[in-house]
Amino acid sequence: MCLIIKQTNFKPLIAPLFLLASGFMFGQKAVSDTAKTDTKDIEEVVVIGYGKVKKSDLTGSVASVSAKDLAATPAMNALQALQGRASGLNIVTSGGAPGASANVTIRGGASITQGTSPLYIVDGFQLDNALNVINPNDIESIDVLKGASAIAIYGARGSNGIIVIKTKSGKKGRTTINYNSFMMFDMLSKKLDMISNAEQYVKYQYEFAQLQNKMTGWSSVFDNGLPLDTPGFYSGAFNRISNRYASASDLDWQDKMLGGTGLTQNQNVNISTGNEKTQAFISYNYNKQEGLLQNSSETRNSLRANINSELYKGVRVDFNSMFNSNSTNGGGAYSGMKKILLQPITGGTLFNQDQLFNTQTFPDFSSLDSGFDTENPFVETSASTSNNRSRTFIANAGIEFDFLKNFTFRTAGQYNWNQSKSTSFSDENSRAYLTDPVNTGINGSIGNSESYRYQITNTLTFNKTFAEKHRVNVLAGYEIVYSQSESNSMRLTKFPFPNFGLDDISNAFVQEKSSGRSSNSLLSYFGRVNYTYDDRYLLTATVRRDGSSKFGPSNKWGVFPSVAAAWRVSQESFWQDSKIEKFINDLKLRFEYGITGNNDIGNNLFVTNLSLSDYPMNNTPGNPAYVTSTNLGNPLLRWEELKATNLGVDIALFNNRVKLTSEWYNNNVSGMLLQSLLPVSTGYSRQYQNIGSLRNRGLEFTLNTVNIKSENFRWSTDFNISFNKSKVMSLEQGQTNRTFSVGGNRTGMVTYYATVGEELGDMYGYVYQGVYTTDDFIQNADGSLSLKPGVVKPATGTPKPGDMKFAADNEKGDQFTRKMQKIGNGTPDFIGGISNSFSYKGFDLNIFMKFSVGNDIYNATKHSLSPYAMFQNVPSEFGDNYYRLIDPNTGLITNNLARLRELNPDEGSRVWSLSAINSQNITYPSSYYVEDGSYLRIAQVTLGYSFARDFLEHVKLSNARIYFTVNNLATITGYSGYDPEVTAASGVAVTPGFDSSTYPRSRSYVLGLNLTF
Repeated sequence: MCLIIKQTNFKPLIAPLFLLASGFMFGQKAVSDTAKTDTKDIEEVVVIGYGKVKKSDLTGSVASVSAKDLAATPAMNALQALQGRASGLNIVTSGGAPGASANVTIRGGASITQGTSPLYIVDGFQLDNALNVINPNDIESIDVLKGASAIAIYGARGSNGIIVIKTKSGKKGRTTINYNSFMMFDMLSKKLDMISNAEQYVKYQYEFAQLQNKMTGWSSVFDNGLPLDTPGFYSGAFNRISNRYASASDLDWQDKMLGGTGLTQNQNVNISTGNEKTQAFISYNYNKQEGLLQNSSETRNSLRANINSELYKGVRVDFNSMFNSNSTNGGGAYSGMKKILLQPITGGTLFNQDQLFNTQTFPDFSSLDSGFDTENPFVETSASTSNNRSRTFIANAGIEFDFLKNFTFRTAGQYNWNQSKSTSFSDENSRAYLTDPVNTGINGSIGNSESYRYQITNTLTFNKTFAEKHRVNVLAGYEIVYSQSESNSMRLTKFPFPNFGLDDISNAFVQEKSSGRSSNSLLSYFGRVNYTYDDRYLLTATVRRDGSSKFGPSNKWGVFPSVAAAWRVSQESFWQDSKIEKFINDLKLRFEYGITGNNDIGNNLFVTNLSLSDYPMNNTPGNPAYVTSTNLGNPLLRWEELKATNLGVDIALFNNRVKLTSEWYNNNVSGMLLQSLLPVSTGYSRQYQNIGSLRNRGLEFTLNTVNIKSENFRWSTDFNISFNKSKVMSLEQGQTNRTFSVGGNRTGMVTYYATVGEELGDMYGYVYQGVYTTDDFIQNADGSLSLKPGVVKPATGTPKPGDMKFAADNEKGDQFTRKMQKIGNGTPDFIGGISNSFSYKGFDLNIFMKFSVGNDIYNATKHSLSPYAMFQNVPSEFGDNYYRLIDPNTGLITNNLARLRELNPDEGSRVWSLSAINSQNITYPSSYYVEDGSYLRIAQVTLGYSFARDFLEHVKLSNARIYFTVNNLATITGYSGYDPEVTAASGVAVTPGFDSSTYPRSRSYVLGLNLTF
């Protein structure tokens, strides 16, 4: 059953969302049912750079997610748990495959072609891809640092925003044991509508073969190889098809490949213990997810332990360690949806249905039509396997001591080690073997990488209150980060036997091999001053000086200052005990401005590298020689800089029952690190330079309401919405745009433009205007056709009815000349999420929705399913409605306009014919494939029950809760693909909204249990 709900006009849905979020639909009475004041939020602590502050003292822009919010989401990783729950943070996973990656951006990112991922800080130390590594059950809180004041303390690494994660630690008091477990059952949430009737499919194949002059191949598969010169072959073809296939079975490849149930199990146990001096925490998590597709799975094991102790009064030590092991079968993604969807649904007279599904039919079909490029996915997923394994070990320790009453010194260090291995193997049933059994044969690959990083941080803090009203906190620090990585890989071919796979490579040929090693370091000095006067006026000033080994000697160092101020208006005397104070309980105005940097480029780009090559002499190879690379080094490379401004308002109403945070920001990136094309005469092709500038500007709103609060019932709502608009301010001198092509001719291709003065994400291609119909032609006396005056002419040749028609793009407006035009934009106008939580006695219900509005998607999956080869299936949208050129009475092509009108009622609504010219036309990027990607998803619904205290005491438990969750319950969207949530094709900001054979997201049903002993 599919619950993807079509909605052509999405924006009218947003107004009700605001009303629901606000909680005012029930009037003020619902808000004031109780006189109790919910003030705990005022004293919440927020983790910032190298410290923490009370939320009331915060001057920067920070969005926080608590452990309680994360615990409400049974998720495979923290990425899934965090989606849609923090304003300004956009997380889009690349698909539904186990181990699939995600694209994470804060406020649009700060680059065009470089990575836009934020910096992750876990317990004070950097950890790459932390949200995918840290067990979500171990997380105490997540703080998303967005404003300049919050991120400038990290200087060189803060321009893309910072996500600070604090993990759980032991608590004072009795020992507690927490056990959390859930079982998840995944099912395909939506199927694409493909031709599913065998008779219709074979008639479609007949028309394709006739128009492409491939009738011999058609007969071989569908007509028992009947010779084409058999009397009545063509005129009787449609009758023979009906007689043979009217009741024939069809093979549903989506159901066969993805129609099962994927099982996930998650087991987590943690122990917390401690006394006044020492606290300890240990946690273990096991998670295994089986994908819907065979041989796709992910297995995770993680172990974390930490200890905090006060050795002596004023002397504290802490130690934290983590080991994580991860294994993903299937590579963490699957690009073969096209192979599933395009498979023949009947083997005709050549294969029975069992043979069609269980044997590798690719050689037979491709021999009859060289364009056939879709191997049997069931056989291929067993014949070609892959595995990615990684292990991570982290240990960090610190000691701090207080002295001279107001000073604290802390020194801490971390060691982070990571090892990964990726393998692939293809046996004699694989396409690679069947395509080239001699030179490739049975083949495989092995890749190994290892890296480590150490970080040492020393900080000195001064904290004092003067005259009861002046609070001063001063931080000074020194930090060094060094990282090193090395890798090697080899491509192996011509295995004599598949028996041992990659366990024995001694008899294989090494086709390719490579290795590399790199390192980089960062040295930093930083300081911060926080000043508060009478809890009314707050001032924060920071400065950081970073030196990076990625830049040349003259440009290693960058200085990144910031300043922030806040005014707690509600603390003023004129506000206190006034009438307005009873209505507006808290009001704070914030301003911040600062500069941060970015050095997210490769190592040693400031020098021109040499590589070892071969220089033949006297026609004899084997003479080693060093040659320069094609990339010219640039010793003038310097820091990319982000200048950020943020204005914020925090307001609490009705005894803190309604809390609203509003932000306006303006982020300007200058000196962007981009590759510049060099003239061929230089002898080099590219060089990294500091060129161009980018602006991100936007609004963010976070609303938290307690709608009803009584003795037994509570309803609260959390709502966030973010608007971001990017603008390319400049590019290389004399350059007005840069192009980025994504995809391929047959897999779906589109070109993105980064244009000065325009937003990122612009898609360019050709404007599709339907097909040429009989009304566009004149039938000449000799039976030929002529295009009527005023009808758009194609780029080349003379069109026929059923040919694709593209909009004119020349000055006269009468001809299509293949000039690229804007056809869409993949960046949303706004994104957000809304969570409603209800509790009644022991029951709890949470409904979480997320949305994206205004973004286009280039449906490259649909593009790749357009007809270009025989024997391949097509979507019903096409198979039911293509322009017919074959007269079923004769079985031959007709050129008669009157007959074509009879064969194609409502011509203007039809898609193109199966002619050879259209097989070429569909390789063009076209507006036909651009769709509205707006959606509202009911992402998660959880119903839980916590057992009563009397029962818990009887069974010796502190807490017991059972719950049932449905993930991805329903999606309201106008998008025709599997899922409108698609990530950037290349993981950068310039290419959003590209959907190419993405592994579909499943709907999952979860049964969970939480126990505390």
